[in-house]
Amino acid sequence: MGGKEIAGIVIMVVCCWGCAALFFGIGVWADHRKAPMNFWAGTEIDPRTVSDIPAYNHENAVMWKVYSIPYWIAGALSLFQVHLCSIAALILITLACFPGLLILIHHYRKIENKYICR
Repeated sequence: MGGKEIAGIVIMVVCCWGCAALFFGIGVWADHRKAPMNFWAGTEIDPRTVSDIPAYNHENAVMWKVYSIPYWIAGALSLFQVHLCSIAALILITLACFPGLLILIHHYRKIENKYICR
């Protein structure tokens, strides 16, 4: 295995696990917040509109932690020297990024509808 192949594996693992750690970290942060967790950048949720802030934040935390799972798996798959594992990792990342993001938004909307009174 050449230096370019090793560099490619390292880059893929660092990117996958970096994203996974970021999303998992958002989940941990959400679980420890006292104020309602924001989903959209630049927005704040009025705490008076949330029926149960700890439960709302906990569901957000679980959502983000679950969203990190495909990135952890893809990083692990990237470590194997088998071409099929690399392809599987790329497919998993693609699914997590595109349809996965839409599922994430849909799930957040369900949390929002459950806890936020407008």
